[in-house]
Amino acid sequence: MPQALTVAVAAVVVAAVGLLGLVWLRWLFLRSRPGHFPCAVVEGEGADRRERLGVAAFGPGVLDWFARDSLRLAPTRRWARPGLTIKARPLEDGARSGWQVVNLTSNGVSCLLVISRGASAGLLSWIEAGPSRLDSPA
Repeated sequence: MPQALTVAVAAVVVAAVGLLGLVWLRWLFLRSRPGHFPCAVVEGEGADRRERLGVAAFGPGVLDWFARDSLRLAPTRRWARPGLTIKARPLEDGARSGWQVVNLTSNGVSCLLVISRGASAGLLSWIEAGPSRLDSPA
């Protein structure tokens, strides 16, 4: 194997390992922060349906979701607390008892999340603990 090719292959391997290391470090950082919980966003329908793993984070007025397989520091999805409604149901897959499917609706747009029952209870509490939706005249 020529030396230039060996150097090129080594550079590609080092870059790939470095990139995977950055994704892994980001994931560890996100999972270790308070107010974060693992979940999956369900995308597509029918044969195109897939669960995309990630972590969600409670913020003062928003729920942020970060994809697991990304280097983005900004959230992949964001839902504002005012007007956010949830409907939870048990997951139909018996192998994952303790998990629920939660339908989040914000501004008429729905999204399905697969989260633990504890995270579902925390999400409901977070929504209910938000500021009143009624504007009082000053």
